[in-house]
Amino acid sequence: MKPYLQGLHAYVAGKASLGDRPVVAKLSSNENPFGASPKAIAAMTQVLGNSHLYPDPAATALREAIGALHAIEPDRIICGTGSDELIHLVAGAFAGVGDEILYVRHGFVVYEMAARRVGATPVVAADDDYACNVDAVLAAVTPRTRVVFLANPNNPTGTLITASEVRRLHAALPGDCVFALDAAYAEFAEGEYEDGLALARQFPNVVALRTFSKIYGLAAQRIGWAYAAPAL
Repeated sequence: MKPYLQGLHAYVAGKASLGDRPVVAKLSSNENPFGASPKAIAAMTQVLGNSHLYPDPAATALREAIGALHAIEPDRIICGTGSDELIHLVAGAFAGVGDEILYVRHGFVVYEMAARRVGATPVVAADDDYACNVDAVLAAVTPRTRVVFLANPNNPTGTLITASEVRRLHAALPGDCVFALDAAYAEFAEGEYEDGLALARQFPNVVALRTFSKIYGLAAQRIGWAYAAPAL
């Protein structure tokens, strides 16, 4: 086994069962309490009879639908088994032993796991009252920084920074550093907000991450997607 994998701990999700306890409100996994749309459930039910067939590995129809909804190019979209898989893919594609992956304290737990899984060093920037402090993130950047992950709105604290602060952070990063903007909760954001799609269209080192798990209530289906430059 690779030495750096020996200290890697498995992701511990929220409790899947309450045993004999009475029904309580489960908050640990940020699951949508309203469930999936009846239209989504009907669509899934309709294709259950095709369960013996392999799906399209390129998720062509889904990428085209996402592209039409967000007015972005389908050939710059990649789908994954939840955005978790895409986070691991970003880490594996751009970082390795001797490199650093940077994120904000109280950020999504998978960022650290993704860094350790590829042998990179996880670096944690100080937060500002549970929110991203752009200056602290930039101060933590070194010549070894290969990826900066930012969840905005942040999971699990629910804080967010403005579009201008997101752009200021990206503008100050080295050109060879990938900026992965995790917008899993984009649909819940209000006001001056940057979901990363415009940034990813404009700059070659930006990856915008999204998911169907939260606002769409499809967590069990594990559907995530990312938008980035074709080269990425």
